Amino acid sequence: METIAGEFAGGAYFLCAERNGRRPVVFASSEGEGGLLADDLAEALQIVIGLEWRDCLTFSGGGDVEVMQVSARHLQRSREKNNPGIDDEADQVAAALSLSVVPVADLVVRLHAAASKTEPDYVVADGDGLEFDPPFGEYVEPRHGGRR
Repeated sequence: METIAGEFAGGAYFLCAERNGRRPVVFASSEGEGGLLADDLAEALQIVIGLEWRDCLTFSGGGDVEVMQVSARHLQRSREKNNPGIDDEADQVAAALSLSVVPVADLVVRLHAAASKTEPDYVVADGDGLEFDPPFGEYVEPRHGGRR
């Protein structure tokens, strides 16, 4: 895997070896969670730009796509409320990278499909071989900032 980016909380994005003409992208968090984010870099960027993807995975009810859709809607409303104009900025970033803007519901489906393929080929492990936790969290309620 080739490190291609980091994020403010200490996580990292990795580009994997080519598979079926594409180079999958894996994310590893500093909290010990990791897995497949997308089947290629363009799709990973669309997810990162257009979706509160980490919280969507955290509040996935263990990987239930319907729970992820509900969570994504709540997270999107919160994103827009707390960051007015962020959707316009996301559109500008996508355009600068020559990426299409994908509806949130479609991004959730893509994220779910990728994260579901983490095992067995994209399991993240540390330098000692200890496997990271899978990408899907057990929580189901992102509203009100609570993890019920």
